Amino acid sequence: MLAARSRAETVLPDKALRLLTGFQANGGTDVTARLIAASLERRLGRHIVVENKPGNNGTIPGELAMHGPKDGSMLAFLASTTLVSKLGQRDFPFDPLVDLAPISLAGTWPMGLAVSPKIGVSTFKEYLDWMRAGDSDRHRLGNTASNAFIEAFNLMFARELVVALKVVPYRGTVPMINDLADGRLPAAASGMVSLLEHHRGGRLRLLMTSGPDRLEVAKDIPAARELGVGSLETVEWFAFFAPAGTPEPVIEEWHRHIDAVMSDPDVAGAVKLIGMKAKTSSPGETRIRIAEHMKHWKARMLEVGMAPLG
Repeated sequence: MLAARSRAETVLPDKALRLLTGFQANGGTDVTARLIAASLERRLGRHIVVENKPGNNGTIPGELAMHGPKDGSMLAFLASTTLVSKLGQRDFPFDPLVDLAPISLAGTWPMGLAVSPKIGVSTFKEYLDWMRAGDSDRHRLGNTASNAFIEAFNLMFARELVVALKVVPYRGTVPMINDLADGRLPAAASGMVSLLEHHRGGRLRLLMTSGPDRLEVAKDIPAARELGVGSLETVEWFAFFAPAGTPEPVIEEWHRHIDAVMSDPDVAGAVKLIGMKAKTSSPGETRIRIAEHMKHWKARMLEVGMAPLG
């Protein structure tokens, strides 16, 4: 009955819907998208197919959505770290405010600094001492985020620590976590949504979160400002996008359902456990959030000597 009622009341197409993500399966972006999609599917009474489109710094979903149908049947689920790449990539394939129609935020999350349990450190200070006591091989830092974002974050990190880090890029979270667990990689910086469950499982040890405060579900992990590196503080987010030109009633319909799902205590509690705070926004508010976030990161890039585009 509920499914039939949803079908009757929504303006969304009466067929399977597609949600595109830019990273490999079982990573933080994928897990978050599938968790939300399952609740949207129950609410809408339509099957939602989550499709992984890894590569090119997570931009492929936005590029596909830009050329996709404007009937609400295809959405892109993008991370703010991916959008920041536009400031450093001349061939960035789309403009999130021109080629896409922002619908809503899904939630916010901080970055995390993790180390391999094999290196024998348990605090941020111990990690710095360990890194400075060895050769440059100890300075390797794994990451799955977009190029411009991690370059800026790395330069901020290096400036605070007075250590030149060597970024080791990974196309997905799974191989990076495996290398941390096995001791082939000493440390990594990534979204908490990708790292937290593995911290609990002992496959890595989180030493810091970039959020303004400790996470309620991970009180053992100190925030950057507590460790004297407050300039590393950053809060990132996920958002939903449709192709530009999608009719406003369709955009508003998607926003209504996303807002309802993310307001559900069960869904909010589930994403909270993986390190994300459920937070939605109107399409207009999402546009403002994107513009302000890009301006914020442009300023941070200039501070560390980068030359951002745009």
